[in-house]
Amino acid sequence: MTKTSKTAKQTILHLTVDQLHPSERNVRKTPSSAASDAEISASLLSVGLIQPMVVIDREGGGYEVIAGNRRRRLLTALAEADPSRKGLTFPCMKVDDLSKVTEISMAENRAREAMSLPDVYRGFAAIRAERPEATLEELGAMFGYDVARTARIMRIANLHPEIMDLYSAGELSDAQAMAYAATEDQSLQIAVYRQLEEQATYDHQKNASAIRKAMNSGDHELAKLLRYVSIEAYREAGGIFEADLFAKEGEGIVQNPDLLRDLAAQRMADDKDRFEHKIVRNGRVLGEKWGLADLQFSWAASPPQIKQHGYVSTDYELRICSYQCGDLPKDLAEIYASMEYRRAAMIDEDEEVLPDQEEAYEKLTADMHDLDRQRPIILPKKGAVVGVASIENDGSFDVELWFADRAAKGAELPKGATEQRGSKAPLSPAEAERARFGLSKDNMQAMMLIRRDMIRDELMHSAAVGSPLAYDFLLFSQARTILTAKKGYGIAEHFNGEKQGINDLPHDENGSSKLHDLVKDRPERAAWLTTKEGMAASPWVTAHDPIEGFALFRTLPGLEKNKVAAMVAGHMLLATTSVYSDGRTPRMVCELANAIEDEPGFGRWRDAVDLDEAFFAKFSHKARLALLDSWGLADRAKGMKASETAAFCARIANCDEADAKLLGLHPDDIAEAVNWLPDFMETGTIPPLPVQIEEPEAFDDAEDEDELPELDEAA
Repeated sequence: MTKTSKTAKQTILHLTVDQLHPSERNVRKTPSSAASDAEISASLLSVGLIQPMVVIDREGGGYEVIAGNRRRRLLTALAEADPSRKGLTFPCMKVDDLSKVTEISMAENRAREAMSLPDVYRGFAAIRAERPEATLEELGAMFGYDVARTARIMRIANLHPEIMDLYSAGELSDAQAMAYAATEDQSLQIAVYRQLEEQATYDHQKNASAIRKAMNSGDHELAKLLRYVSIEAYREAGGIFEADLFAKEGEGIVQNPDLLRDLAAQRMADDKDRFEHKIVRNGRVLGEKWGLADLQFSWAASPPQIKQHGYVSTDYELRICSYQCGDLPKDLAEIYASMEYRRAAMIDEDEEVLPDQEEAYEKLTADMHDLDRQRPIILPKKGAVVGVASIENDGSFDVELWFADRAAKGAELPKGATEQRGSKAPLSPAEAERARFGLSKDNMQAMMLIRRDMIRDELMHSAAVGSPLAYDFLLFSQARTILTAKKGYGIAEHFNGEKQGINDLPHDENGSSKLHDLVKDRPERAAWLTTKEGMAASPWVTAHDPIEGFALFRTLPGLEKNKVAAMVAGHMLLATTSVYSDGRTPRMVCELANAIEDEPGFGRWRDAVDLDEAFFAKFSHKARLALLDSWGLADRAKGMKASETAAFCARIANCDEADAKLLGLHPDDIAEAVNWLPDFMETGTIPPLPVQIEEPEAFDDAEDEDELPELDEAA
């Protein structure tokens, strides 16, 4: 029989962050990196503390952490950011033999390498395979984890083997692994992975947000309907919902969206019916005696519209902003009065809720709000009224009341206005693109000028690293323009470079003076002018005699000549095909941008433009709201004024980790925004020119009469 050595008994404690304190006896003194801290914080938020801390008793009470102080510090920071976490407990191993404190601290910090997260998840998967009957509670109890934390761990442990291998190899981040774990369906996981690998061009197109979008996880409209119907009612009707354990509560994959929409339509019909029975007009209520027509009430899909100055918009003058509510029935009125009395007792003399009454006050206020919703709704004495029903983001049912038209309100129609929406002519592709971003014609032209400055900047960068691209483009565009001259009047020849995407050398196309004013103060333009000013100070330029300047120029190294070529080529670039119409970036300039992107050392176009408040101000307020919605920030933007959305878009587009934390956003929430660029400023496949079909030669009646083809009798 083998004799075993005696070891001291280990005591496992579960302690809150308030009970834990740093220790001078911890051998690790060098601070950790911000990037490492961020990674561990993300892990602590997603799956909690996996590796226990090591503690000893503290003289002043509580415990000193002799190994795992970084975990203690990050857990404390998370608790300060979210006070609800202060009550959480974390596993700690208590050391009683103080003579071994330094030895244990050294062993934990140096000798033992912590398991990687993928290895931890594989370990949990192995435990589940060995004990398939074990519940989540039992699995979590092995390590002191609650059920929710254990469920998240097991979700990642259930990743498709190929995806888990990529995660273990470091080719997928924690955030991407969590996104794939939004579903337990391994076939869906691997299908989405292969789809993104095949279709994505940039890394941000494969990030966590893109993965969830491809899985239809967290669909905003479906999530709103699910809150309205309730998950329980949806599941009772046979619907399948898979919660995303790594997203906000209530978000996940709705596998039967048509069923959910049907349930929402049924519930909305019921809510509309209840609303109709609350309507009172001149003492009349809906019932056997009076119908909706008698009450002059109907439902509408959208508010009344008005067309003025060529634009159709909602006629807000017809909105009934504040309508009168009637009294509650006697029994409910007594209950409501009692609630008011109790709520008043929860407020001190400074109109503040008493410290120990916050929760009760909120519940009582919510109950009173429910009773208020049962009050009769008294319509105006005269005029047809329409109701516009909607489902809010929190899943609540809401109705806005509007007068049906100007006559119903007794208001005059403005001169030249009409209340009927006229038929719209189909938009041209250029108009549709402008409409999508809410850009005026001038602002779209300004965007094209900004893009031209972006291309100029990148052209200079490629020349600075030795690329001959600018030199090639300069020679090609000039030579082809000279060799394809157009005949003018008499002996004149015109050398138009539009087909090559260039202007003639003496001109720098800035559009009209109005367009010039829109971009003259842009940082992209300032960078271009700085480049030219720096080159203008060169000796070969400042030499009094151009012969001397030419001699100096010939001595320049090839790298400097490439920069000069880049400056000349950039100077000639056309921003648009026309300043006075809906022109876009010329085809050859688009191809030049594609070539720049393929050059060594190129980063991304997003770095060549400053997405500041002035940039977003060129978009319409409606387009900015749509953009924030596409970034998943519609709730944050709700209620923002037009003067606020441009600054908010700029803040989100340039958001760093610290700012995201201040806004209470996860890095995944802003990943799409910080990589966003309007698609007309990105590169892409250039459509081919239309093929010119030659007209068949006409037959000569006199000479070719016998060669005419025979006509089909049916013709």
